[in-house]
Amino acid sequence: MTRAEKNLVFLNDKSDKMLVHKNYLYRLAQEEFASGMDTLNNVFKAMYIGMTENPHSYAMKAGDDAKGFMRNMNFLFQLVRNGSLEEGTIKVNGRVLAPALKEAKVTKPESVFRIYEPLGFKFTGLENKIEKSEISVEFPDDGKLLVALKAMADAISMFSKSKPHHLINVYFETLDDRVLKDYPAAEPKTTMEYIVSKLKGESREVVEAFYEFIEPFAKCSVSGSALWYWTPTFTLKSLKRVILSFKLDLENHDVKLNLANLGKYVYLIDGFPAKLKKEITNNGWECAGADCNPKCAGGFAFELDGKAYKKCRCGSFVFHSPDKGESELLLGLLKKELELCN
Repeated sequence: MTRAEKNLVFLNDKSDKMLVHKNYLYRLAQEEFASGMDTLNNVFKAMYIGMTENPHSYAMKAGDDAKGFMRNMNFLFQLVRNGSLEEGTIKVNGRVLAPALKEAKVTKPESVFRIYEPLGFKFTGLENKIEKSEISVEFPDDGKLLVALKAMADAISMFSKSKPHHLINVYFETLDDRVLKDYPAAEPKTTMEYIVSKLKGESREVVEAFYEFIEPFAKCSVSGSALWYWTPTFTLKSLKRVILSFKLDLENHDVKLNLANLGKYVYLIDGFPAKLKKEITNNGWECAGADCNPKCAGGFAFELDGKAYKKCRCGSFVFHSPDKGESELLLGLLKKELELCN
C-alpha cells in the first residue's frame, strides 16, 4: 500500500466522537468545528484517491512517489502553520513561509499551489516568488474547514520541534483529532487498545485474542511509527522476561513467541499444520553455546518429527500472519509457556 492508501484507511475509520479543547475552536461551537473537520476529512479523502488513481495531477511520478507525496503534504502543513486565521481566511507572509518550506524540503513551491485548487482551495496574492507574496488562503465552500485545518497545524506544532517532518506529518495526514484534546497539545500515546481498534478483519481477531489473554500477566510497550506499523512487546510482570510481541501493519500481523520451555510441551506441536512446524524449526536463533555469552544459562532443546533442535532462549519464534485456526494453536503454546513460567 502507498502512503496515500494507508492514510485513506484511517480517514475512513473516523469516530463520530471528537473532543476539541476550546483554544482550538476559534470561536466556533463544537458542532460547527466538527462540521468543518468532516469537510476537511472529505477533501483529504478525495486528495488521496487522486494521488492513487492519477498521481501525475499531483506532480507525483507514481502513486508510490514518496518524495512527491511528502512535498505536497509538507507544503500544506507549513502554509497553514505559518499563517494566521483572520475572518475565515488564512493570511501568510511569504517572507516567513519561504524559509519554512525550504527547511521542510519543499521544492518549487510556486507550482504546488495548483495542486490544491481543484480540491476547493483559493489562493490570492501570489507573486512570481513566494518571498514577495502576501498570500490569502480561502475555502469558499465551507470556511469552517480552514478553522479545522489551522487547529490541526497549531496543535501538532506544539510537539513537533524535535521530530522529523515525516513522523509529525503522520498526525496531519490522517487528521488525528487526538492532538486537539488538550492544550497545550501533546503527542498522542499509541496504546495497544488504539492499535487493536485500527486493525481489520482476521488481523484484529487474532491480535485481540492474544492481547486479551496476556494482558493480565504482562506489561505492554509499543514502538514503531505513530501509524501503519507497530511492534508491541509484552514483558511478564513476574519474571521481567519478554514472552510475546507482534509486528503489525495494515496488511500483516506477525506473532512472535518466546518459548524457552518448549521442550517440555513439544508434543503439542505433533498435530500442527506443516506451515507452523516449518516456522518453528526455521525460526528462533540457533544456540551458539558459550561462544555467544558465557553467562547464559544455555539454549533449550527439543525434538520434532525425529530431528533434534537447540534454540537460543533469548530468541523468538516468528509466525507470519497466522489465520484464526493457527492462532488458536499458537495461543495454546503461549498458555503452556505461561504455566511453566509461574
